[in-house]
Amino acid sequence: MKEIEESAPDTGLQKDFWRFVQDALKDWKKILVWALVGAAFGVMIGLSTPRTYVSEAVVAPEIMTRSTLGGISSLASLAGINTNTMALTDAMHPDMYPEIIHSSNFFLDLFDMPVTVETKDSLVHTDLYDYMAHYNKAPWWGYVLGAPKIALNAVKMLFTKKVEAEEAEGYATVDSLRLTKQQEKVIKALSHSVNASVNKRTYVLSLKVRTQDPLISAQLVNATVDNLQKFVTTYRTEKARENVDYFQMIYDETKANYLSAQRAYTYYLDSHQGVVTRSSQAYAQQLQNEANLRYQMYNQTAQNLLTAQAKVQQEAPVLVVIQP
Repeated sequence: MKEIEESAPDTGLQKDFWRFVQDALKDWKKILVWALVGAAFGVMIGLSTPRTYVSEAVVAPEIMTRSTLGGISSLASLAGINTNTMALTDAMHPDMYPEIIHSSNFFLDLFDMPVTVETKDSLVHTDLYDYMAHYNKAPWWGYVLGAPKIALNAVKMLFTKKVEAEEAEGYATVDSLRLTKQQEKVIKALSHSVNASVNKRTYVLSLKVRTQDPLISAQLVNATVDNLQKFVTTYRTEKARENVDYFQMIYDETKANYLSAQRAYTYYLDSHQGVVTRSSQAYAQQLQNEANLRYQMYNQTAQNLLTAQAKVQQEAPVLVVIQP
């Protein structure tokens, strides 16, 4: 009796399942029609959607830390003191790289990237801005949905005298604070095409670019990596480059002062040959001391300039492309 009671629910479920199958078989024609309609609709969507290509690059950025102790850290390490906890992480952390890549100014620098577009008739040599603005294909439903907006713009052009020359200007005059509608459209398209993510554990940057041309996808990935390298390098070396400019100015000034003092000393010696008075000897010694002092200052600033120039190279970051 116990076994019969336990198997009763299973029997009920089996009866419900077979009843569902029988009902479905009765309407097999209707199910077949809807299946064919769905398949035809799926094929139409697939054929109408432009084909896209994805290129990916994996980059390992260099993580820099700045010690707050300066030269004392070397002495502290000799004493066995751990100074890692006193180090400041660089403000341009890899976590910020996706935000940098998706900024408007970052994409503005990519507008003039040369690309080659293969059309039905020939090869067109143009730039990335022109490609994103005029050579990207859209599915047919995009034109249907955008028809009201196109008609509205056409009506506006009939009743206004001022017509924006966006198509003619392109990016010839780009103001990041006053982008034209066409420029905003291109930046938005690039933002959707480029995807950047950072591994929180290893800080490895993964870049993916999706466009309708395989070669342009690969070129855009490489251009994004190069532009990111320039951006981070400019940030990290800004202070060092300011120091180079400062020491260059001091170097030029001390060099001019040294040459002036040297010319004054040699001129006095040439013009007072044979003069053995104590006053002339004292003045010659004074000019020589002044020239020697100016030379020491000139030599010191030359060393400072070389150190500052080496600091620029030292501060430059490295982005190792693991997978190009």
